[in-house]
Amino acid sequence: MDKGKHLRLVGGNDKRSETGNDHLIRLRNIAGYGEGYLVSLIEKQNQLRSLLFIVERLKWNAYRLGENTKMITLNEIKERFVLMTITFRKLSELSMEENVRIWNLGFEGYFIQMVMTIDALMTRIVNEGLSLENSLAIYVDGEPAGFVMNGFRDVDGKKVAWNGGTGIAPAFRGKGIGRALMLRNLELYREHGVELAILEALTQNESAIKLYQYVGYEITDRLIILQHTGTIDPQLLKRSAVHPFSITKGLPRDVNALDFYRGLSAWQTQWPSMKEGESIIIRQDSEPVCYALYKRTFDQEGKLVTISFYQCEVLPGRADAEEIYKLALSELFAPLDYVCRRGTSNLRKSNQPLNDLLIKLGFTTNAEQVLMMRNMDLN
Repeated sequence: MDKGKHLRLVGGNDKRSETGNDHLIRLRNIAGYGEGYLVSLIEKQNQLRSLLFIVERLKWNAYRLGENTKMITLNEIKERFVLMTITFRKLSELSMEENVRIWNLGFEGYFIQMVMTIDALMTRIVNEGLSLENSLAIYVDGEPAGFVMNGFRDVDGKKVAWNGGTGIAPAFRGKGIGRALMLRNLELYREHGVELAILEALTQNESAIKLYQYVGYEITDRLIILQHTGTIDPQLLKRSAVHPFSITKGLPRDVNALDFYRGLSAWQTQWPSMKEGESIIIRQDSEPVCYALYKRTFDQEGKLVTISFYQCEVLPGRADAEEIYKLALSELFAPLDYVCRRGTSNLRKSNQPLNDLLIKLGFTTNAEQVLMMRNMDLN
């Protein structure tokens, strides 16, 4: 629905005529939130009130009273809609204590442990480039009902927005609050000139995926989180011949100049998110043929604890891609006889040769997500 259009609605299977209806009200849509979600001004007896109309299932049998008009009675509104007063606030307007409280409420009962402290949330915000100024909390009748955290960056010449966390408090789930929040969030993206919106969601979180699809996101890839403990058998990474390659270690930003760097990957796997990360670039002669982004963590005594890698890509069209991947993994996971946790973070599942090799090495799937994107219509 376009902004400014007047609506009169008839709900369900109501066959009464306009003259047979009493208590008619006129709705003026001011937000364009779509089917079942009207943030509207209600005109009744010359009084205006701001309300959110939310309905679980909305099936209209409309009378053609005009190009943009339908009708509904006051009694039907009471029967079909839950009336709530809804407000949005920037997360930057809230204290860190309130941000943590809303985060933990939103992820209560989630599939994985997502409980945050103030320090942990602040670290996440900094490391992942999140903006509290451009993130939203949603309140219903004055109570915190949910939030969405956003990050913005330019990728491949496009302004990209990332949904870096969405949560709805248990008391407000299944009431349409998530849809209202997502639709308002898309309006925020438009206000900032965003061209592409991205997010990730756990595959088992079917309700969230359906919500994102409802507001226009599409699944573009699947992401896997693999894990391995113990040592790695070097024979599994043995190459068929002496390789003619050179390996350069460097910083994450070094891969940005490569023609085959995948900038539009999952947000946390992009080089700007790789705080304290490392990179390797493999070359044949002077031509780059492979890159990888990874992180190593150490304990207080300097002992290697984990090795996680986020991207590993071979130049498209290489017939010797498996040999190059073996070389890259030998470097990434060295020393192979060392016992530590090794894993991947949101590695794209569509990279079949790499995933097959990791399975052969003994990696197992810990979690799987979907990567979703939405092209924004700036017009």
